Amino acid sequence: MTYILFLFLFVCLPLVGLGLALRGSLRRQHLTMLIVLATIAVVYTTPWDNYLVATRVWYYNPQLVLNVLLGYVPLEEYAFFILQTFLTGLFALWLWRRYYPADFAEKSGL
Repeated sequence: MTYILFLFLFVCLPLVGLGLALRGSLRRQHLTMLIVLATIAVVYTTPWDNYLVATRVWYYNPQLVLNVLLGYVPLEEYAFFILQTFLTGLFALWLWRRYYPADFAEKSGL
């Protein structure tokens, strides 16, 4: 399975589902928070991943990635950092809205 197919099936599809489930509930503050968290994830994981690939602790099969490298790491890995952060963040927001609806509405300005 290619990395792009993996991202589509196991990250993008659930991300779209959560986006639809939260339709009408997401506010600018939620999206800003997710962007900040994704930025932190990229900044935090980039040196580590590049180090591990450069020292051959792990590798990416060139036949399964696009071979667009940023440092030693393929573009798909950076997409994973960002998309996974959004997926986890949206899931947390969905849980918050589901189990603490009054608190979610009050803090979200709904």
